[in-house]
Amino acid sequence: MFVSQRMTSAGSHTKITVRRVRVLDQILRSISSSEAERKSRFGCFVDHAFEGVPMAGATRGWDLGSGLKYKLTTTLLFSEAAPSKSSGDVGFRLTSELDVTAVWQRPDDPSSFLLKIQFLQPQLWIKSRRAPEPEGFVEHSSRINTLAESPFLIVWRNGEVHSIFMDTVESLSSANIKRGVASLLQYRVFDNDIEERDASGLCFVTYHSLGPKTVGKRKTSCEQSTLPPKKRHSNPLLSVKLASTRNSTYELTQQLLPSFICDEERHRMSLNVKSEVGTIITSKRTLELLPGTLSTKTVLADTLQQAVAAVQFRFRETSIELQLEPFSCPDNGCPTIEQTIEEYRSSLENNAMGTVKSASAFLKLVPLVKSASPDELLKLLKSPRYRQLKLQLLDIFGAASTVASHQAAMKVLRQDEIGDETERYFWALSLSPTPNADIARNILKRSEETNPNDKVAETIALTAAAIARHLESLGAIEKTRESLEIGLDSCTGEECKLRFLRALRNLKTKTAIPTLLKFATSENKALNIAAWKALAELPKDSLTPEVITAANQVFYEIGGPRRDSSSRTIALDIILKMNPTEEDIRYLVKYLASTDPAYEVRKYLSQRLEQFSEKDPEFANKLNKVLSVSGIDIINYNVYAQKGLSTAFVRNFLRSIDNNGSLVTVQEIHSGLLKRGTVDVVLQVENHEEALFSLGLFAGGLGSFVSTSNQEEDTQDDEPATAGMELDFLGVGIRPFVFFSGQGELMGHVWSGTASERTPAYQALATLHNYNEYIPLASGIIAEVDVQGAVSFDLAGQIQLSLWSRNAQSLVDLKAGIMIQGGTKVRSDFVQSMAEFSMTMEPKLELATDVDFSGPVALCMRLSQPENVVKYQMYKVERIPGSRHKLRKTRRMRLYSPGRSYLLNRKNNEMCSKMFN
Repeated sequence: MFVSQRMTSAGSHTKITVRRVRVLDQILRSISSSEAERKSRFGCFVDHAFEGVPMAGATRGWDLGSGLKYKLTTTLLFSEAAPSKSSGDVGFRLTSELDVTAVWQRPDDPSSFLLKIQFLQPQLWIKSRRAPEPEGFVEHSSRINTLAESPFLIVWRNGEVHSIFMDTVESLSSANIKRGVASLLQYRVFDNDIEERDASGLCFVTYHSLGPKTVGKRKTSCEQSTLPPKKRHSNPLLSVKLASTRNSTYELTQQLLPSFICDEERHRMSLNVKSEVGTIITSKRTLELLPGTLSTKTVLADTLQQAVAAVQFRFRETSIELQLEPFSCPDNGCPTIEQTIEEYRSSLENNAMGTVKSASAFLKLVPLVKSASPDELLKLLKSPRYRQLKLQLLDIFGAASTVASHQAAMKVLRQDEIGDETERYFWALSLSPTPNADIARNILKRSEETNPNDKVAETIALTAAAIARHLESLGAIEKTRESLEIGLDSCTGEECKLRFLRALRNLKTKTAIPTLLKFATSENKALNIAAWKALAELPKDSLTPEVITAANQVFYEIGGPRRDSSSRTIALDIILKMNPTEEDIRYLVKYLASTDPAYEVRKYLSQRLEQFSEKDPEFANKLNKVLSVSGIDIINYNVYAQKGLSTAFVRNFLRSIDNNGSLVTVQEIHSGLLKRGTVDVVLQVENHEEALFSLGLFAGGLGSFVSTSNQEEDTQDDEPATAGMELDFLGVGIRPFVFFSGQGELMGHVWSGTASERTPAYQALATLHNYNEYIPLASGIIAEVDVQGAVSFDLAGQIQLSLWSRNAQSLVDLKAGIMIQGGTKVRSDFVQSMAEFSMTMEPKLELATDVDFSGPVALCMRLSQPENVVKYQMYKVERIPGSRHKLRKTRRMRLYSPGRSYLLNRKNNEMCSKMFN
């Protein structure tokens, strides 16, 4: 008779309900539960059901001096996440007989037994084309025979394994298999929700009675304590999804001992951005009772320790959780870091940036740097042989983010007088997904010190903020915020204050809002633009009502001085970001019909309303309701066809079940020239959306260089001529690159032909995916899930300006080499199997701009994406240590993405036609 037991959350009170069998039809109904239903719920068919119902007085447990013989079969298979008939799977099978005998019974507790378990005739079976059936197994010699060299002992009490004892000379592989067998003998015969510790770790276990002598077992939320902790990327777009199921079915004898056990678990790993890219590992075990009973000699002992010593004096108690086997190099040895650099030397040169081969070299070197000593790394950076590769090596050192790599880099960078190498290393540190807390403290300390190089000083401050955010530690974030705000208060010059405001933008913390609002509402144009940019970077749920109120005041210019158009448009973006109500949208629509002389702001608003309506159906519905009740003063041509060249649009470049990719372009125009423009490469996975890359261009004070009859009332004409570029890469802001500041510097560039050829502006090697997790399988084998991704990034540009012809042409060229590789593998001293994938691509983006200011200004922008090929490869490999056997299955696939040009807007098309026809 099964007992239904539910534990309260406090664990102090237990409610036990005895399930009474009142009528025969209830028994028959439980017996006749279909096998298909059992499989759907627990993943196993039960083929060995015994007839009859255990009586209330049935004996439960083992008989001292006797035992049972079982047949154990373990099958492990590796496959890819996307169903594929062409490549099949790889894996292996282990078979053995088990003798389980009760050699000792605790004198003071008759239900507690010491069980001796002996493997007999263990055998490894491998996948082979010589198998009698397709995708079948054949026998193969291996070191699995060591399982039978020594038995092991478990203390078993009412289906619970209290402790496990093994020979001290047992290999880790054999010991783990035996831990898996011990876990298989742990079960309960009543309905229950409890926590249990076994080979899978500490799991939440649910038991369900499926019949008179059938028990279902489901394990969830398993946490292991003996294996390395899980590593993951903090950005959910670049993370990995691991779905696990662990189910078992137990058929019991009259004595409530196992007669047949089916245990199955499945772990599916896939990329968040593409669910069909990944691997699946499936483990299935059966334990089948063989006919007959065993007899054995018993042990006379008063205590457990005496009983264990009587069986084997070398036996020691050990944990039931699996132990990680140390990594061993292949017979030809592990590659050294210098050997690897030499092998990939051509892939690390400057001209290889933006290619897949550069990203591949990065993935090879990062693990070697993480395990290297400071002296070894210092020697590399000082070596004249690697002087041409120094910047790329600094990228790799920064991505590794170990104390050793940081010490080596900082020693070498003391001799960096210009600061370019120092900035390159700090950029790499700020992009690392696995920062070190000691390095974070060191960088924060350096940001508080005076640095004579203003560019390096700003990069250090930006890096300190980015690292603190990546640490995901509230204490580190608050300490960094306090330090940055102290630095901000102590600044006297505008450039100094801008440095710390940009750093707060990288920190993205809600607690900085009061400070940011103070500068966002100040009269200094540069500071309030920087503060609004920082506020716009905060997550939507962090923005307070005070921020929304300030955004409305700035956009509508309420109760203060005239605001710069950039501040107003950024404040507008925040208003639209916060899911505006119908009332909010009504005020925005009324503003479109206003006589505000800043017509480019009105044009920008009309474009953003259209953009949000295309993207968000709820927003579109609110806007349509507002327009449906608006009068003729709004529903007219003047409002719908706003004057100006400002534009905002979204163009999709990727659509799938898992994700959407889009180019979001916003261009704010003044006097016919670009004032502020951004091109964001945005990726959306489920409910999370983020710009992986953002290119921003800004300019000001160039009105005197163009001829225009449209005089927009704005204060920008008073500012000095300036232009530059802002970058956000993987959510981290990089300090602005100023092309020129002042008319004199601009004319110097014009006459010298600066950047008339393709000139790199920003290059980087950075980590994309970084996921590693060890999964202890209940069968006694450890599976390692590892996904690593890298990007080699190259942003360059060129510009040609003719004062004689009064025209200019510019080209911004973005190249990225992306490589993602990962898989699932198991290693033991008797077999090694794995399923691995790699995905590569080299996307490009080009933004060409032509300006003719010989008469009325004509501006033509062309945004294009050249052809791209995505290469996907799947490898499934099986090896046997000490043997020549190697099975490899490969599947390759190419996905072509044709080149395309993106439609900006009709006005731009008209200007392009005018200029080129």
